[in-house]
Amino acid sequence: MRLTNSMLVQNVTNNLYNNLARMNKLNTQLSSGKRINLPSDDPAAVARSLSLRAAVADTEQFTSNLADAKAWLQATDSALMGAEDVLRRVKELAVKGSNSATLSAEEQQAIADEVDQLIDQMVSIANTNHEGRFVFAGYQTLQEPFSRTGDTIASHGDDGAIEYRIGPQQILAANLDGREVFGADETTPDRIFKVLIEIKQHLENGDGGQVSGSLEELSSSLDNLLQYHSEIGAKMNRVELAGSHMSQLKVNYQQLQSENEDADMAEVIMDLKTSELVYRASLGAGARVIMPTLMDFLS
Repeated sequence: MRLTNSMLVQNVTNNLYNNLARMNKLNTQLSSGKRINLPSDDPAAVARSLSLRAAVADTEQFTSNLADAKAWLQATDSALMGAEDVLRRVKELAVKGSNSATLSAEEQQAIADEVDQLIDQMVSIANTNHEGRFVFAGYQTLQEPFSRTGDTIASHGDDGAIEYRIGPQQILAANLDGREVFGADETTPDRIFKVLIEIKQHLENGDGGQVSGSLEELSSSLDNLLQYHSEIGAKMNRVELAGSHMSQLKVNYQQLQSENEDADMAEVIMDLKTSELVYRASLGAGARVIMPTLMDFLS
């Protein structure tokens, strides 16, 4: 096959372009620190990288959900602690007020007045608000779940579950049904509000015997509250463990992503030096191959 001068020029130009493109690719890897800068660099690695990025994003979302769930559980935990303190104080007052024979009417009324204030405090606790949402209201998070009118406590919440997705196929219900915890009607077992109202009324009426009869139900309400508190504690432990797992999982995914995407800087530098030598050699070879023609002398 006859090689013309134009063919030699074209081959030299193509080779120079290929060498220059390789140098540019290596220089981009060196400056970016990434082995993959375009999908065409490694289509299979790009697909794996997209999968790993999605996995990292999922762990970040789960971590955010866990933080929100933890904050909600902490608000609930604090509220239950406050409610337990109220019940213990009411129990002390009820024991004292049950001995009506040794108390004057004024002393019993003073005890009744303190119990009345504690009922207001319990209503306030039952209306605990976390970041603009009421924790014991179910789905009705923008409305106070309980209100007091005289000796009547009304409930406005529902049994909706506030759920958080804390992992693949893992959903955590972070709230408690306030109507079950505090009681909102005559049929609710261990109804806290009802027994508190009864104790206050018995004290106002000077009926120490009836106060004694309410102590057992008050103790039962406190035990019931402690069980709910234990449930919240178990969920908080679960959230802590899930958070640690997600943190480790994110680190693992990021390490795999780095191994898949990041360039080996020592290898890139060595390849770049080699490419520079090849490019310079190709320039020299091209200068020798492309011989002067008659047109060069006529110009």
